[in-house]
Amino acid sequence: MASLRGVSANPTKQNHILGEDKVVKVAVKNDNDYIAGPNLFLQRKENGKWKDLDANSPNPLKPGKKEYDEWGIKEMFDNKKGTYRFKVDVERYDSKEKHIKTEGTVYTDEFYIK
Repeated sequence: MASLRGVSANPTKQNHILGEDKVVKVAVKNDNDYIAGPNLFLQRKENGKWKDLDANSPNPLKPGKKEYDEWGIKEMFDNKKGTYRFKVDVERYDSKEKHIKTEGTVYTDEFYIK
């Protein structure tokens, strides 16, 4: 699980099957008393190294809020089998959900599209 400063993000399951699963669902949560949340950046393992893919999703969450961020396998992963993870920038926001600063970066566990 990727967790830092009261913000967490983690895919809800490790294995996804092409043709059966339509989305990768990521549980996102803010345990702080201010607006914060994970900005998810998709990465794919290629030749043993992590490659950034051109996809991200900010999730500003109100205090104590938990939601799910869904990533379409066809749209976001191009229906490609492989090993993936999310780089998670933990972001802090003001009361109008305007970005204040990045608190740090963590990574989710690997997950697979088979």
